[in-house]
Amino acid sequence: MRNIKAEIIYRIHHNEAFLMHVIPPIESMNKLGEEYGTFAFNAEPKKYASIWAPLHIEFLACEGHKTSIIPDISENFGRLFLSEAAHEALKELLESSGELLPVTYGKDNKGYIFNPLVTAEEINALDTRLTTCDEYDNLTNFGFIEQVLKTTNIFKTKLDCFKGIFCLEAFKQAYENAELTGITFHLDVSNPIGEIYGSVQ
Repeated sequence: MRNIKAEIIYRIHHNEAFLMHVIPPIESMNKLGEEYGTFAFNAEPKKYASIWAPLHIEFLACEGHKTSIIPDISENFGRLFLSEAAHEALKELLESSGELLPVTYGKDNKGYIFNPLVTAEEINALDTRLTTCDEYDNLTNFGFIEQVLKTTNIFKTKLDCFKGIFCLEAFKQAYENAELTGITFHLDVSNPIGEIYGSVQ
């Protein structure tokens, strides 16, 4: 019987040594209108490409950090910012998993917001046996079916209100091969804040 190699799943986190992208809510509401203007604070996997008007985004330092470096990629609230270099390196991997929405920043800089649209629930990749809660009904572990996730490179889950972004090894390798900056990858997919919280399971 042939052994099937399991996929490695990572949770993507912003690297706080770099500035983080921010979608200004007023800009979002003014340009996208009442129905779609909640883009800045609605992480649901909703499609925006058909009505998209390029937003002018901002970059801010994470709390407690002093930096002025804009990264190639930034993770915030269930979406990724991509510089033009990151877009060029990763667009083929990303196009099947969501939308690449053009944005501007600074004086004349162009980039993209990647809006993930694939969910673990949609492709039946949620392992309910391994998804557990504590006595207060707080999620303590996410369980995914690795083999099912071979159909995508990036996905989200309703378990955390779509705020986390998860990826497979192919995306991590492409990021590293292109020598991009701005994010980290963690095997503890249930951990919402990275290495500084607990340990990798």
